[in-house]
Amino acid sequence: MLRLSPLIVCFLSCLVLQLQAQTKIVGECAITYDIHQISKTGDTILLGQKQIFIKGNSCKTILKTPQLTQTLIFNTQQDTAIILKEIGLNKMLHYILYTSINPVNLVSAKKNSFISTILNYPCASITLTWEDGNTMEVVYTTDILPTVTVYEQAFKEIPGLVLNYQLTTKEGNRILYSATKVDLSPITLNVFEVNKNNYQQIN
Repeated sequence: MLRLSPLIVCFLSCLVLQLQAQTKIVGECAITYDIHQISKTGDTILLGQKQIFIKGNSCKTILKTPQLTQTLIFNTQQDTAIILKEIGLNKMLHYILYTSINPVNLVSAKKNSFISTILNYPCASITLTWEDGNTMEVVYTTDILPTVTVYEQAFKEIPGLVLNYQLTTKEGNRILYSATKVDLSPITLNVFEVNKNNYQQIN
């Protein structure tokens, strides 16, 4: 019978623990966020919902409010993206340069000591500040890293999956996005297909 020295056993145990602690990169996932506006008195109003679908390098975001449904479809390996808008019975399609959805220059990124748990994932927090005076507090887990993080361009350097983020404008207005569901099931390719005959293309 093969016997291992205590030193080797200790080394192997540490290696297993280290591998378990590593971030899991996922090529397919869907995230659903509820969107709330927070008043200066702390009251919240539900504005709508945002859904994210990621498969490989492709990403689809759907923003739903009572007045508007807006969809953004892009691939990080391609130059163009598609924006779909549905307002009442009007359906519009618009092509944009993928690079044109870059945010204003980031001034600072400060990691906070605040730690929480969202949807059973341990989370860390970071505050981002831009030169236009807007700030965003981002709460994320390093347990999961999707292959596309830039469904919000601000998340480009975030080392994990964002589960909560609050945008605060320089005027003090606050919008909170809170994840209500994370689904790691496979996503079919037809999720990213668009029947262009149903939309009016605008330039």
